[in-house]
Amino acid sequence: MRALDFLGELRPAFAAHLTERMTEALCTSTQTLADRAGYKAPVRTHSVLLYLLEQESVTLTEMARTDGQSHQLLASRLKPLEKLGLIRRSPDPLDRRRHPYRLAPAGKEGATAIRADIVAHARAMEELFKETGVNLVEVLDEAPEALRLKPFHERVEVQLCHMRHAA
Repeated sequence: MRALDFLGELRPAFAAHLTERMTEALCTSTQTLADRAGYKAPVRTHSVLLYLLEQESVTLTEMARTDGQSHQLLASRLKPLEKLGLIRRSPDPLDRRRHPYRLAPAGKEGATAIRADIVAHARAMEELFKETGVNLVEVLDEAPEALRLKPFHERVEVQLCHMRHAA
């Protein structure tokens, strides 16, 4: 049975709700794998660890700009990593205004292990894409760009206008 099937033709209006359900299912499943592997970091922070593994030293602003996420969301993802001792923040000796984040030794070890395992996650997602005939990554890249060009509220307003004129 499909979620929200009772909505019939209205079901597409709940795409965000369905996306949240899928995100939660994937994160729960991935967290189970991470726990079995002994990773300390919550799965929703793994991309941050991988980014720091590549960049070595980066500020919150630089990460937010690169990832297109809000400072607030990113800060909430960094906080547990700091508490777990996986990352640390300290003043830049060349520019005291900068306080970049870096991986702590335990964070570097964890990020390296996560990076090795993520290959299997990517392959499993590719398998899912083939099974469903939908490359979710492409959809998740294209839809926000389309919404940037024409926001959802404008799309709804056009439909409302058509409906009103048809009535």
